[in-house]
Amino acid sequence: MVTVLILGGLAQDATRHLLPFLLSPSLDAAHRPSFVRIVDRALVIPAADAYTTYVDTACRAALKSGTEKRTVEYLQGNLLTEPMRERAFTLPEAHGGASKGFDWVFDFTGETDFNAPEVVHVERTLRLALLLGQSAVKHKVGAYVRALPSFYRLVKDKKGKVGAEGEAAAPWGVMSSWHHEAARGLANMEGLNLVLVRPALLYGPFTVTGITPRALIGEVYKFQNEKLEFLWSESLPHNTVHAHDYASALVHSAAWAVSLGSRAAVLAAHSEPLPSTLSSDAQVAALGSLGAATSKDEVRAAVFNAADDGETTQKDIAKLIAEVIGVKSGFHGSVISSFAKLNIGEVVEDVNDKHLEGWSDLLQASNPPILTNMPISPAVPADLLGPHPISFDNGALKRLTGWKPRYRLTGDVLRETVEGFRHEGNWPNARPKGKK
Repeated sequence: MVTVLILGGLAQDATRHLLPFLLSPSLDAAHRPSFVRIVDRALVIPAADAYTTYVDTACRAALKSGTEKRTVEYLQGNLLTEPMRERAFTLPEAHGGASKGFDWVFDFTGETDFNAPEVVHVERTLRLALLLGQSAVKHKVGAYVRALPSFYRLVKDKKGKVGAEGEAAAPWGVMSSWHHEAARGLANMEGLNLVLVRPALLYGPFTVTGITPRALIGEVYKFQNEKLEFLWSESLPHNTVHAHDYASALVHSAAWAVSLGSRAAVLAAHSEPLPSTLSSDAQVAALGSLGAATSKDEVRAAVFNAADDGETTQKDIAKLIAEVIGVKSGFHGSVISSFAKLNIGEVVEDVNDKHLEGWSDLLQASNPPILTNMPISPAVPADLLGPHPISFDNGALKRLTGWKPRYRLTGDVLRETVEGFRHEGNWPNARPKGKK
């Protein structure tokens, strides 16, 4: 059995799906945790069912059961402070105390607001990651697994899959670039047994990112009696992964790194280059003492891509949304897509304004009316509305760790997602306008 530390991610999908997976009776005994600690900023009191962030039904049940059995502990705190980091990384005496490090650490920290200014990303993503990495080295953790965003493509816009042998990939967008720089800084740290896991677009019950916002856009268009038309080519790769398979990939990655035993052994077994995204080293000069990587540093790390074997494209997503939501769907022609590509900023703003206005009307027309402070939304960030492929090679993850995806994106899986949110009262049910 293993000890597990999970940092951040409760408000997103990663932590909420990893915890129930770790506590599942079906998990292999060698991977089953004896103790799990979660550290995040939200107030969480499982016994009182009190949460200041969205925690889905399945994760609430896992938190409540785990805390009652004393196998799960939740700490609220700011990991940018040294006392909180020390508390987070120190095991309880019953599990080894200060003399022993956690077997597995999963790091889901970092700013997730696509519109946050650069200074916020530097502080909450890069600086925080470097501080956490130093704590991990100090406490001699077994494996340190950090999640990457989905927004990666091959450098110089080469054709092919991210993660293919010998190919370098780089992120697009401000938010993803700072998460990438955080990964580069961690990869430079001696003594840190690091693995990076890059998930494709998520789907499955209670996922608030990935496919869910697209399905909600379908609900808006159905409510307005309009056809949902996608930009770009229907063949544009938008690879996907079920949240259960993503959690499994994280666990397999941690177990693999521990089995090899050291940073050197991990890098010798599998690595890819992490090219710099910095426009100037001045952007990270203030964090040099913490180990921030510069543009000149040649950095490599073990990176695994978590994607199912479905080779999902925009056409597949459009077809499933039409089938499950009941909205007509199609694709804009090349002329409109070309215009959008040249004016992407304006297009994104107009599209999200339309979707959110229709969303508000849809929520109010539902029976009973739904409050607007719900965990899901049809808003899609500009980084995901652009004409960029999400095309991942999962071969290394399968070959080296033994991981196998169980799911593919199907109508039944999407219906399960809809029904899960509907059961919580978080999915609209209004009839289309003009229908009684």
